[in-house]
Amino acid sequence: MKKKIIIIGNGFASLFFLSYLLVLPVYPLVAFFLRRLYSRYEITVIGNGNFVYFPAIPEFITRKKTRQGITVDIRRYLWRRNVRFVDDQVVDIRDGGRTVVTTNGTYRNDALFIGIGPAFMTDDIPGAGEHSFSPCAGPDAMNAFMERLDHLQRGVIYVGFKLNKRDGFVAGRGGQMYECACLLDYALKKRGVREQFEIHLFSPDIKPGEAGMITDSLRERGIVLDYGYEPAEFVEGGMVDKDGTFRPADLVLFTPGITAPGWTHKTCLPVSVGGHIDVDKYSRVKGLEQVFAAGDCGNHEDPPPWVPHQAHMAQLRAESAAKNMRATLKGQAPDSNYRFELSCILNMENDALWLHAASDDKPPFWNIFPRHSSRLISVKNGFERLYLFYLRHL
Repeated sequence: MKKKIIIIGNGFASLFFLSYLLVLPVYPLVAFFLRRLYSRYEITVIGNGNFVYFPAIPEFITRKKTRQGITVDIRRYLWRRNVRFVDDQVVDIRDGGRTVVTTNGTYRNDALFIGIGPAFMTDDIPGAGEHSFSPCAGPDAMNAFMERLDHLQRGVIYVGFKLNKRDGFVAGRGGQMYECACLLDYALKKRGVREQFEIHLFSPDIKPGEAGMITDSLRERGIVLDYGYEPAEFVEGGMVDKDGTFRPADLVLFTPGITAPGWTHKTCLPVSVGGHIDVDKYSRVKGLEQVFAAGDCGNHEDPPPWVPHQAHMAQLRAESAAKNMRATLKGQAPDSNYRFELSCILNMENDALWLHAASDDKPPFWNIFPRHSSRLISVKNGFERLYLFYLRHL
């Protein structure tokens, strides 16, 4: 009898998990027939059907990327793999993970993978949800920010982030905010109004006086570095400091720390100190059988302090989860853990940096690409086009 597997979410972690779980040939036509002739699993994905390539959202600022260009209806991709899709919202997980409850139904499973997106800790700083924009909130939020920016001819713009470090790793989107600050500088120069704007980069998670390639790039662009700064409150027209001082701001682009969505805290899933689903080094949810998680919703076991948990790291964790789920469904012990790695290209439009760190000190792509070069922009765009083509056509 086929094993019933449920995948919650249709973002990076879930799609990478699915690709590692299934042994598929390259050509979609062959895969289409083989999956219908023979399959060990009956797989159901529960999600909203829309995949958004979030790493590209900062490039809305330069008009190089659009909502349509980075969004994929994932249902055809799943259909080609003989995977059932349910357009619904999960509201509960019960019976040690064996029962998944949605707004419209209940689903039983033999194994469960959780790859849902994050919840943003907007309550950490009052007013963040009402008086700031965030690229991590999705294309609509970034389009709203750009609409406001287009109507400004001069002003003060604050770009900032706060991280959730309570689980010992970087739960947040610092890299994208650096990118946004640099792309704002470029876009305003292209409009010929850069001299009329003051751009600030702030974060309570960066020590004042910190130096490095990113900091140098920001300074070269005349961006004011408010390292160590955290407002007490976001308000209409600016921010209020802890001593009551008002800082005027015409626009604020801010991303708070992230954690697992609130509904997961009311289920049978264990929750970490930082509010994430508590998982071990094999990507298993602790204390539960045949339940795995990766991506923004889960924490790490004994992580280095610099490691994130989204995008490329979600891929590494999803691969581990898929291998271990296959093993445990056969009655074997899990033996595939994952390496810690931070690897991303910071696009500044006229320059780029490859930010990389790995627990095993392996360089990215055997060091065939430079770490600091505008040519990296083409490399980053190439990765994006290849992945979106894969989702749309293969």
